[in-house]
Amino acid sequence: MSQSFHFGDLQHFTTGTVGPSGQRIFYLQFGNPGDLATLQLEKMQVRALADFLHQLIEDVEPISPDEIPLVLDLVEPVSPDWIVSSIGVAFEKEKSEFVVVAEELIDENTEAAMAQIHLTPGQVKAFISKATEVVSAGRPPCNYCGEPLNYADAWCPCFN
Repeated sequence: MSQSFHFGDLQHFTTGTVGPSGQRIFYLQFGNPGDLATLQLEKMQVRALADFLHQLIEDVEPISPDEIPLVLDLVEPVSPDWIVSSIGVAFEKEKSEFVVVAEELIDENTEAAMAQIHLTPGQVKAFISKATEVVSAGRPPCNYCGEPLNYADAWCPCFN
């Protein structure tokens, strides 16, 4: 079984990629200096997480700009602890706190590791912005079908 994580108070929560357009690997990174966790996930999981958090954050009181972290780059070296299979999100209104729970992708004979990450509204706001930027920085979409163009020659199968 891989290592599970529980961060009730953290300084770093971000997403990013490694690799060229069309071959990028997406990561979720969180923790504190000297104690970081990095999880690998799919582009669609990053997009879905950002979209869902965006819906939830509308119910939060206004966020002061000084509550929003400015440093959102992945911390090197980027080496995933495990691959994410599913992600869930909750908002604890009494604490004005978001909780992200990720579960490890495993085979059927292994117990899955979990990550439970507690976030402030400012951290969520910064993540949404960063995730939107990261997801949209990929290959341009085909004008006809909307799927990403081939990274090597900007070709799409629907051109046939």
